[in-house]
Amino acid sequence: MPKTTKATATGTTKQRPRKTDRKSANRRQAKRAPAATGSPANAKAGSVTVPIRQSKKAAILGLLERPDGAAISDLTAATGWQVHSVRAALTGLRKDGKELIRRKDDAGVTRYRLTAAG
Repeated sequence: MPKTTKATATGTTKQRPRKTDRKSANRRQAKRAPAATGSPANAKAGSVTVPIRQSKKAAILGLLERPDGAAISDLTAATGWQVHSVRAALTGLRKDGKELIRRKDDAGVTRYRLTAAG
C-alpha cells in the first residue's frame, strides 16, 4: 500500500479555477461592446447609437437646478441611494464649488437648490 500524504489525501494540491477570473473577463467584454457602437465614427455614418446612461451625480444636479429645488426624498428616489449617501453627495458638490441653498417649504420639508451662480 503506497503512503499518502495529507496534502494529496485532502486534494489540496489540485488548483481550482478562480471564479473572479471568469467574472472579470465577462465584465471586460461587456464594457467593450457599447464603446464600439457609440463611437463618433459610427455617429457620422448615420447609424443608430446607444444613448449614454446619465450618471447619478448628473441626475442630482438636474434635480437641484429646478426652480423649487429637490427634497432629500426626491434625490434618494432618483439615485436609489440611502439618505446619508445623498447628503454626502451634496457635501461633495459644495466642495466642488457649487453653492447650495437650503430652505424649508410650507410643509416643513427641507429643499435644496443650486444658486444661479453655482
